Amino acid sequence: MRGSRPRRGSALVEVLVALVLLASAGAGLVTLLGQTAHSMRTTLRAERLTRRATAELDRLALLDRADLLSWVGRRHSNGWTLDITETAADVFDIRLAESDTGVALLQTTLYRPRSDSSNATP
Repeated sequence: MRGSRPRRGSALVEVLVALVLLASAGAGLVTLLGQTAHSMRTTLRAERLTRRATAELDRLALLDRADLLSWVGRRHSNGWTLDITETAADVFDIRLAESDTGVALLQTTLYRPRSDSSNATP
């Protein structure tokens, strides 16, 4: 008749197992929240950086041919490293990076034809 009696302490073991499961799930959630916060900070920084770079590129897009020619090469402007090259007679490539060794964050190509009639085709 020993099998029909409830075992003593089994409720305590079940409670301990439940607490261990809850603790491990809680630790996983805390880790997930930390990673989410880090991802959000990284995303916000990248968004701010891209907005600043876009504003600088918009400012450069307003330059005329003579100004672009005077800016050809590598230079620093408003905290950015700019690489401006004349790839063809009337075409300029602009690359904007965060530093000298950084990869270009934004780049564009601008067409600035000459104002004289030397571009006209007969």
